[in-house]
Amino acid sequence: MTDAFGRSTATELSRPDFVALAESFGVPGVRTTPDSLADDLAKSLATPGPSVVVLPAVLRMFAPTHLDRGGEAARAPRPKPARPGRA
Repeated sequence: MTDAFGRSTATELSRPDFVALAESFGVPGVRTTPDSLADDLAKSLATPGPSVVVLPAVLRMFAPTHLDRGGEAARAPRPKPARPGRA
């Protein structure tokens, strides 16, 4: 990710293969979809011992709004700070 000045601000991480990781420890794992989640989860819960059910999701990162100089946040009126002793 880059900041407003084009510099790197974070480390891009790739997702581990949790199914392969679980299986490397001898734990059964399954990658599922929203359509088959109920069946896969029921099978997993019916099996004795630990298991891993992975439902992949897309993480959508967003830019910080305080850097948006031309957006709604920049055009919105800012409240005046309250002064002590005045209403």
